Amino acid sequence: MPVAERVVLHVGLMKSGTSYLQSRLASAPDALAEAGVLFPGRVWRDQVNAVSDALGRQQRAHGQFDGTWDRMVEEIAAHPGTAVISMEFLAAAPPEGIRHVVETLRPARVEAVVTVRDLGRTIPSMWQETLKNGRSWSWREYVAGVRERTGPGEAFWREQDAVAVVTTWAGVVGRDATTVVTLPRTARDPELLWRRFCEASGVPVDAAPPPTSGNESLGAASAAVLGRLNPAMGDLAWPDYSRHVKFGLAKTILAGHRSAEQPIGFPVTRWVRRLADQQRRGLEATGVRVVGDLADLEPVAAKGGRPDKVALEEQLDAAVHAIEELLRRNLRNEQQGSEK
Repeated sequence: MPVAERVVLHVGLMKSGTSYLQSRLASAPDALAEAGVLFPGRVWRDQVNAVSDALGRQQRAHGQFDGTWDRMVEEIAAHPGTAVISMEFLAAAPPEGIRHVVETLRPARVEAVVTVRDLGRTIPSMWQETLKNGRSWSWREYVAGVRERTGPGEAFWREQDAVAVVTTWAGVVGRDATTVVTLPRTARDPELLWRRFCEASGVPVDAAPPPTSGNESLGAASAAVLGRLNPAMGDLAWPDYSRHVKFGLAKTILAGHRSAEQPIGFPVTRWVRRLADQQRRGLEATGVRVVGDLADLEPVAAKGGRPDKVALEEQLDAAVHAIEELLRRNLRNEQQGSEK
């Protein structure tokens, strides 16, 4: 029976280009297979379910997944080459969960790839992600929590403490099997992150084309609108919220209004630089391989407006856009239903 030679686990961090890389990998399973690389599962959601199963994590929107990890391990074991799994839940997994994942993939060599983004861009990205998941922390409350590591900051650092994540993974798979990939500080070369990931993982650069769409961020006004909407939606069960608010509204309609709004601004202050410097020095001290440059983690100021200072008129524009698009969607659905 064939046995996978190598399994690369892309473990995040969240908001570090993960959606872009996952979309790109998932778009070209046949080309990857021709190059000897397996991206297991029929769709990327299969990896989400399998990793959730392996970690004993119940997905609020999709329930339990008993056996999905074992089936994915069987698929990987039958592939005599390299397999790649990309799932950012793995980043903050406890050591016992990581050991379970790694041990079930043996005797293949298991490697971890950790993508890391500078804090200047990560903090506003993570805040708006909490809004898309039903939270209502204000911008001021969230930033203060990150700075003090309290309240919402506890969840932030659980998912974004790059030094802790790398140290934990290197302790399980080995320092020589752990690689940090830094995100470029600018978008001047849109293929640079992909090339860095390919260098770290061994995926051929030309095996997958760029994705046609990505995980679009919100503008400041839409983020403010979503933050005001979430408390009113508190009685929705998660599956309904996920379908109608997160994906039906935030990730499509509100994200589509981004070009008409100010982006979320975040200046690089002294405390942000101090934390970024601690992060760079801590990653350097781990001794793991770095693809890119730890200097990329110098925080980049996000230009734009403060979400808690967005004018009501701008919020109204975003809300009217959302109402219009929802009404047009309902109209299209009615017309399609009448044609059947």
